[in-house]
Amino acid sequence: MNFIVRPLYWLAGKIFSVWARPAIQPEQPAGLVIDDDAAVCYVLESGGLADVLALERACEKHGMPSPSRSLVYNGRRFSRSFVVLRPLHGLIVRRPRPEGSRRLRQIIDAGNGGSEDLLLIPVAIYWGRSPDKESSFLKLLFSENWDVVGRTRKFFATLLHGRSTLLRFSDALPLSSIQKEGLDPAIEFRKVSRILRVHFRQRRAATVGPDLSNRRTMVNEVLRTPSVRKAIVAEAGDDPARLESSREKARAYALEISADISYPTIRVIQRVLRWLWHKIYDGIELNHVERLHDVAKEKEVIYTPCHRSHFDYLLLGYIGYGEGLQLPHIAAGINLNLPVIGPILRRGGAFFLRRSFRGNRLYAAVFDAYLHQVLKRGYSIEYFVEGGRSRTGRLLEPKGGMLAMTVRSYIKDPKRPVVFVPIYFGYEKLIEGDSFISELGGTEKQSESLLGLLRSLKALRENFGRVYVNIGEPVELENLLDAANADWRDFGDSEERPRWLNGVIDDIGKEIMGGINAAAAVTPISLLAYVLLATPRQKIGAAELEAQLQLSVDLMNRFRYSESVTVPDWTPRRIIGHGEKLKAVERTSHPMGDVISMPEQTAVLMTYFRNNILHLLAMPATVACLFIQGRRLEMSEIQRLVGLIYPFMAKELTLQWDGEAVEKVIDEAVDALVEQGLLKREGNLLVRPPAGSSSGYQLIMLGQSMVPMLQRFYLVVAILVQHGTGTLSRVQLEKMCQSSAERLSMIYGLHSPDFFNKTLFHDFIKKLQEQDVLTRNDDGLLDFDEALVGIGTDARLVLGEEIRHSILSLTMPGDLVNE
Repeated sequence: MNFIVRPLYWLAGKIFSVWARPAIQPEQPAGLVIDDDAAVCYVLESGGLADVLALERACEKHGMPSPSRSLVYNGRRFSRSFVVLRPLHGLIVRRPRPEGSRRLRQIIDAGNGGSEDLLLIPVAIYWGRSPDKESSFLKLLFSENWDVVGRTRKFFATLLHGRSTLLRFSDALPLSSIQKEGLDPAIEFRKVSRILRVHFRQRRAATVGPDLSNRRTMVNEVLRTPSVRKAIVAEAGDDPARLESSREKARAYALEISADISYPTIRVIQRVLRWLWHKIYDGIELNHVERLHDVAKEKEVIYTPCHRSHFDYLLLGYIGYGEGLQLPHIAAGINLNLPVIGPILRRGGAFFLRRSFRGNRLYAAVFDAYLHQVLKRGYSIEYFVEGGRSRTGRLLEPKGGMLAMTVRSYIKDPKRPVVFVPIYFGYEKLIEGDSFISELGGTEKQSESLLGLLRSLKALRENFGRVYVNIGEPVELENLLDAANADWRDFGDSEERPRWLNGVIDDIGKEIMGGINAAAAVTPISLLAYVLLATPRQKIGAAELEAQLQLSVDLMNRFRYSESVTVPDWTPRRIIGHGEKLKAVERTSHPMGDVISMPEQTAVLMTYFRNNILHLLAMPATVACLFIQGRRLEMSEIQRLVGLIYPFMAKELTLQWDGEAVEKVIDEAVDALVEQGLLKREGNLLVRPPAGSSSGYQLIMLGQSMVPMLQRFYLVVAILVQHGTGTLSRVQLEKMCQSSAERLSMIYGLHSPDFFNKTLFHDFIKKLQEQDVLTRNDDGLLDFDEALVGIGTDARLVLGEEIRHSILSLTMPGDLVNE
């Protein structure tokens, strides 16, 4: 029969190669053949001619052994080099054979007693799981899911999704690793089959998502949870007539919260998003995505990105889906549950939560139970630990609510390891930019509405540059639990919250936020903002700007904040040209050299993007800042001064170093500045370049990036010292600081709400209390001692006399205290 079958197979392959073009992962699968002397056998999950032809095409493209060639293993010859793990049988209704793969059993039998090795390479093929290539609504009906499909559905899936298919090779399983255990052949066959079944199940869960029941079933599961039933009874009180209404109230809560995932809807959303991204962005740059693939196979992934824009939700889902990963359940604020938009988001994986659960025990119980069900069933989840979008570009203080519920859920049922994945979004332009500045300036935040969304669509005509998405180092939950309490598994049945749990949640929040900052993406626009906002009037000569941009890039590469940080490999001239294209900067021609500037309104917006990367050079810039007023300093004095202000810098910028590490980092920052020629060593002294030199100018420019922060710090101290101990409450102090900073920015610098942001003063004052520099007396007023006065004296090294005089003049006691 071969003389008939082979020509037909060859013809089918030719037709298939014209129509079907599967996306192949990894990009170089040939590297999975780890032993050139071993025979290779591919393992397909359910088989079929289309799967074999797709595998044949992929192997041919990458120079791997053909699956259709005969397999010779320990002297036995098999007609093909692949096996089907779950072969189907039945003429009309197709079902997996209960006895499993006969050929796999024969191959395992052939290996017993032989000396040759065999590599089993699992190959998963998902028809309709390459979302960036779909173009027909009919295709949505025949895309990949968990169903066992027959010939008819497979035919249509192949026909419709021939060019929207994902084919993924996995790591090889050497058969010798099982055979060396000396098991009985029957047991060996069952073990190999089980390993492969588990692998395909995990791969399908990571790619398509787990086999989750529909929304109604999920809601019923939530309502049957003991904690929810107990809350229903408590809500009803002693009135039996209220029990049913309380139950219906709980059901309404569950329906309000729960996602209603629809894969056809998801694929439509993917196509709309693909159109949107191509329209407004020059591209999406994704870095370190291998970290996601590594953990998604065996662990429960909790995506924890920074929150810059409403586009964050959409971008992360779009990217993950395009990478062949399951779409996460996404925690979204109830404010996004708008008419029309809400139901679409819900079908795309969004579940909605209220801003506060306080005073509503029933709602809290329902939400907690729902989250537990999602985690228990193997779905990945995405939420923003900052709670809301950052209006300043700095990371916000992590909120512990969702983290606490996630941790408690895992302690109850620790089957599948949970890992938090920090993700950094780097934008070059924000659709919400103007509204952020207005809100910082005191304008009340506008509630989301369908009308507001339609109004914002006009902004989509603009060019938003590129988007950078960096995957941070995963944070293992189990490691943090083990460090906190080795017996944490014993608390699974406890209804009370263990005391040690708060510390774990704080540690997780800190690790996540630190991981986000450590994976920062430096964009061309953020570099321009970083340099230009350090100039007095946001103007600089083109040549000087190019030199300062190059210095900033060189310093970031020399003083590596983290190996996960990405820095653009662009020339300064290209960076400036990109800024002109996006209208972030303007060029004015002049015979002596062009001048680059930022209009004031643009500069105010650019503070956001400068703040995105301010932490990366915070230490070298702080050292440089010490030399603005003085020419030489001893190394010990640099260590003292930077160490003095570091806790407050770390609070504002979410810096990653603690304790003894700070001293070493200061040394590394000084070394970097010396290597760049910005400082010179003379024994124990560090000396800045002469005034008027280009390197001296560059050092001062670098230091200027930290001056606004130090001005705020000095302003707080000056107001406290001027009014004396025990005279101001915390609220009064914050109000005076904000008002004084606003006036200061109007006179001496860029009138940006970022400088007089109330939250920054709140956090600084809170840190002073944590450091016991400030204490609260019985009357609720702030006390301090001479240590605070010393901080003001040290400010002379950094702040010019004019600025210090202006701050002191603003802090005189008067009407501000009583406002």
